[in-house]
Amino acid sequence: MQTTRGRNFGGSRSSNGGRTANWNGRKTSTKRTTGTNVASGYKNLCTNFERKINSFRTLCNQVKGTARAGRPSPTTLNSFCNWINKGAVIQCCTPAQVSRWARAKNKNFNTKTATPASCKNVLAAKFGKSTIKAVAKTKTGTFMVATSPTFKGKKFCFPK
Repeated sequence: MQTTRGRNFGGSRSSNGGRTANWNGRKTSTKRTTGTNVASGYKNLCTNFERKINSFRTLCNQVKGTARAGRPSPTTLNSFCNWINKGAVIQCCTPAQVSRWARAKNKNFNTKTATPASCKNVLAAKFGKSTIKAVAKTKTGTFMVATSPTFKGKKFCFPK
C-alpha cells in the first residue's frame, strides 16, 4: 500500500496488482513495480528508482499544502535534491525519536528547541557521520534527514 506522510491511500486491490483510492475526488491507482513483474536482473535497479522517487516525493510534499512550522527554504530543498542525485535517501524522524536516541548516548536534546544542527549531532553520534548527510526541519516540525542508503552493509532505515 502506498502511503504519504499523513495520508493513507487505502482502497481496494485493482487488477494491476496495485491499489485504487479516492483522494480529492479523483480516482487514482498505484501499480506495484517490485513484485513479480520485474525481471530478476532489474529488481535492485527498480528498488533504487523507487527509493529516489519516494525521496523526491518527500521534498515535493514540503512545498504543497499548509505548513504548521516554517517551510524549508528553496536553497535547502535544492541541497537535498542534490543529495538524492548523489545517491542519498530522504527519511523523516520526529524530535521524540531523536530525543530517545540522544538519551541512549547520554546526550542532552530538548525537543522544544531542537535545531537541525543539534539533531545532526545526535544522529551522527548514533549512526555514524558517514551515514547522516544533512538534516532540515520540515513543514510539520519533524526532521528531514538525507542518509546513506546503507548502514553496516544493510539497507538503512530509522528504527521506530
